[in-house]
Amino acid sequence: MPFGSSSNDNKLKNFEVMINPQKKNFNLSIILTACIKPINIPFLKRTSEIDRLDDYKKAFIKWCKNELVDKIIFIENSGYDLNFFNEESKNFPNKKIEIISSNLNNTFKKSLGKGYGEYLCLKEVFENSHTVNNTDYYLKVTGRYYIKNFNKIFDDFRKKKSDIYVCIKNNLTYVDSHVFGGSKFFFLKYVIPMASKINDTNGVFMEHCVAKATLQGINDELKFNHFSTYPDISGIIGTNNKKIKTNIIKKMKLFFYGKMKSYFLSNKKY
Repeated sequence: MPFGSSSNDNKLKNFEVMINPQKKNFNLSIILTACIKPINIPFLKRTSEIDRLDDYKKAFIKWCKNELVDKIIFIENSGYDLNFFNEESKNFPNKKIEIISSNLNNTFKKSLGKGYGEYLCLKEVFENSHTVNNTDYYLKVTGRYYIKNFNKIFDDFRKKKSDIYVCIKNNLTYVDSHVFGGSKFFFLKYVIPMASKINDTNGVFMEHCVAKATLQGINDELKFNHFSTYPDISGIIGTNNKKIKTNIIKKMKLFFYGKMKSYFLSNKKY
């Protein structure tokens, strides 16, 4: 599990803060979940390992190149050879990049779906990742995707430092699981336990479980904020094999509703 160079001394860190003031006092890791070679997973149309590998490579390089990203945890659950990612990481010696290879995709009933496999990835990260021990906040992103307006998302998350940082919709029953974030406490005590109930075949998806975890956290007075800027995601959807598209009107609506949800949810109990 190689990391970027550990030679980042205090002078280098101070220099990075000077050229990137947005990073100051915000310790964030990006968790990229991956399954390069899915087998017999229901509701999945983008199944070609060649296509999926290409998706992951392109997104990974973009994340590595983003100047605001210091820490990346890339976890793959089908046991695929990750030599490309290990080698690519060496091109970014000033970042902490952890590559985790696992065969978790062969440890559960496939009828539970890809969401359950992603739950196992998160569980593995928070139980065994070295980077987790030195991180306060996390942004989980589907590994084949890149957020084109990440710098705005980062700045919003940094300013709010929320325990729960999500986009919740459909009458508070659904959280966009392509990208969501929060504190270590939120992931460990709420997201992972709730996500263990995922069963795609029975209609219980990751999105529903993270929504329930969100409402539980709010009820327990965790600091909540809805995305102020809707993530502009670049990638191809696994369930229909089509490019992600979000029109301007929809983005404006989501922004407006997000503001209202942040206000009302922060003042209600569930």
